[in-house]
Amino acid sequence: MARDQYERIQQRAYEIWENEGRPEGAAARHWDQAQDEIAGDDEHETLRDLIDEDDIKDEERAESASLEPASENPERR
Repeated sequence: MARDQYERIQQRAYEIWENEGRPEGAAARHWDQAQDEIAGDDEHETLRDLIDEDDIKDEERAESASLEPASENPERR
C-alpha cells in the first residue's frame, strides 16, 4: 500500500513538473504539492495558478485605475 501511495505521488509530481514547463529546482515543491493533492489538501497551488491569479489582480487594478477620475489619481496626468 505504501508503495502504491509513493508511486501515485511520484506520478503526480511528474505531471505538475511537466505542466509548469519542466522547471529546474522545483522538485521538492512539486513533491509537496503532489502529496497534498493526493491527501486531499490543496494548500499548495501550482505556479501557473499563482501566475494566473496575479495576472487577474493586475487586470483588476488596471481597470479600477482607469475608472478613477483624473483628480483622484494624481499619477494619471
